[in-house]
Amino acid sequence: CIRDRNSAMKLVLRKLAAVFCAALAAAALSSCGSPGAEFYPLKAGGQRVFGAPKSPAEVEVFITKKPGFPYDELGMITYETSPNFADEPAVYEKLREKAAEVGADGIIIMNSQTSFEQRPGAIILDWSYVPVQTESSVSLIKYRAMAIKRR
Repeated sequence: CIRDRNSAMKLVLRKLAAVFCAALAAAALSSCGSPGAEFYPLKAGGQRVFGAPKSPAEVEVFITKKPGFPYDELGMITYETSPNFADEPAVYEKLREKAAEVGADGIIIMNSQTSFEQRPGAIILDWSYVPVQTESSVSLIKYRAMAIKRR
């Protein structure tokens, strides 16, 4: 009887260890996305800084029209967020901050893109106490802007 109890206890401990390891793996894989805006130069291997960094307030934002001055396109700035974060002015400020960091004079807001991802969800025990990974879907909005420099 004691031997059966020890075997049962070892089995339960193994299952708990498997659940714990699976939970750690799920937590590592389900990160919340990009913490900030990203800059991608237009030319592969191209420069990533185009002058001294400036204040974000110095970066002009063009939403409904293009600039009335000649400019060069430097690269794409993206910022990815949840659809629940509907504060577009705050997103535009993140894009401006990245543009200021790379030395751009302005940004032209482009269309946003929505994507859907399957991510690992919760770990539950099935009827036989075997850990099972569920899945959840996550939607993200990627805001895009072209960083520009006056000629």
